[in-house]
Amino acid sequence: MKSCLESIPDNIERVVLAFSGGLDSCVLLHLLTSHPHSYSVQLWHVNHGLQESADEMEVFCNARAREYGLEIKTSHLHLDPHAGNLESTARQARYALFEKELNQGDCLMTAHHADDQVETFMLNALRGSGSAGLRGIAKSRPIGQSTLFRPLLDISREELSTYARHHQIKWFEDPSNASDRFDRNFLRQQVIPLIKSRWPGYIGSIRSVIEIQAETVAVLEDLAAQDYATALDPSDRENTDTLCRQALLELIPARQKNLIRYWLKQRGCASLPQARINELVSQLRTKKNTGLMIRGNGYSIRLYNQRLFSVLDGDSQPLQEAYEFDRSPVLKIGEIGLEIQRREMIRYLGRNDTGQAIKLMFRLRNNVSNPARHRLKRLFQKHKIPPWKRSITPQIYFDDELVGLWTLTTK
Repeated sequence: MKSCLESIPDNIERVVLAFSGGLDSCVLLHLLTSHPHSYSVQLWHVNHGLQESADEMEVFCNARAREYGLEIKTSHLHLDPHAGNLESTARQARYALFEKELNQGDCLMTAHHADDQVETFMLNALRGSGSAGLRGIAKSRPIGQSTLFRPLLDISREELSTYARHHQIKWFEDPSNASDRFDRNFLRQQVIPLIKSRWPGYIGSIRSVIEIQAETVAVLEDLAAQDYATALDPSDRENTDTLCRQALLELIPARQKNLIRYWLKQRGCASLPQARINELVSQLRTKKNTGLMIRGNGYSIRLYNQRLFSVLDGDSQPLQEAYEFDRSPVLKIGEIGLEIQRREMIRYLGRNDTGQAIKLMFRLRNNVSNPARHRLKRLFQKHKIPPWKRSITPQIYFDDELVGLWTLTTK
């Protein structure tokens, strides 16, 4: 079993073990400290405070650290025990904490094993995940400045238990593991024993599926990267906000969906559920240029000027109707992070500074009766300002006459 640690990179200076005190992490601690190594080892226990035994677990982990003569760091999370999807919330909070505090040269190690891999695969399948979800838990991946490594991923819980008994390793049995409240526990206690009785080699079979799905994801991402390069705006390769509608329509539906998922990932957006991606692809074929809007988690996808936009949700500060230079050389509009010099504005419009009164105005709901609204509409269309950006696009007025738009803020 010790061979599972041989793939730790040579440049690792410190191994930080995410230590729960359970069977798997106690076995991994024993493995780490039983063989010669050049790196230091530190334990990190996260107390979620979600169960009565949480403090008892923390005491146990501190005792094991003293026993092995190792430093232990303890973090406390204050999570709502009544929140939905508690397992996922706790996991995200843990990894956010790890990512924030780990340094370059660190290796975060978790004790996920083969049974965890099977459970994750089955949970993702039951949730309707695609290939990305069915490739299971990654053996290693970057996390912040460091690396996350899971050396026990090919070892079963039964093998870990045998190793622990042989070496007389103590561990803390989490009482919540006996509860069927969590989906993972229900699978572990009610479903998987039935599968094992009928298909004893189920772990190996599922591992093969996971490997195939990982290869499938790699092929799909490579194909999406090629399609992505074609669908970006050729005149603005730095702008990854948009995809060309026509380039999308030239692909078969499966590649359209694959490209949309890839694009959202590049933008840092959560993927859309399959039903909403199907709806988006359907609307792409029927909507000419307006009216398309698909809601995602924290963003929306919209169509304008034959381009697909991902628009992030935001709580913008309310704007005033007008901001005046008042003969000042600089105008600052903190609500949209804008700072403009007067001479820059004059040069941008190709005018001479004759002491004009310059102000920037915004199209607010209460000034829809603007007498320059027809010219303003033409300017928005000329500069191809999407409807959702028009309210924050500054209108430039010289001596109360609309002379243009400040489009450099409209990215």
